[in-house]
Amino acid sequence: MKMDKNSPEYKRKVANLKPPFEKNSEYAREMARKGAIIRNKKAAERKKMKEDLNTLLKIALKRGDITDPEDILNLKEAENMNLPVQTAINIAMIKRALLGDVQAAQYIRDTVGEKPTDKVEVDASQTIEAWAKSHKVKL
Repeated sequence: MKMDKNSPEYKRKVANLKPPFEKNSEYAREMARKGAIIRNKKAAERKKMKEDLNTLLKIALKRGDITDPEDILNLKEAENMNLPVQTAINIAMIKRALLGDVQAAQYIRDTVGEKPTDKVEVDASQTIEAWAKSHKVKL
């Protein structure tokens, strides 16, 4: 059964509520410790995945000697070469971009470091006034 948020009984019960961390500092420490363990485990998993991907991007597509990407003279010639996976992905993205795939073109632009930055303008006077008003400070 739902209580009306404006009822005196509801307000009385809510007034008695305290966050678990306020009730017991031992509980707070235990929750923080468990959270840190989980966060560190996830970070280790992300790091391992990144290392694995970096390794896989360096291997060849086929058995044999890897062709140096700087030896590629044109995209057609690259199809028959034994290239590193990363180079093959980049060539595939270039081909898609040439066919009009805008996302592929954006990927290439962003990968070479030409990603445009988002500019955000902030009017400091409004920000200060809003802060002062929310903190009941007179300027």
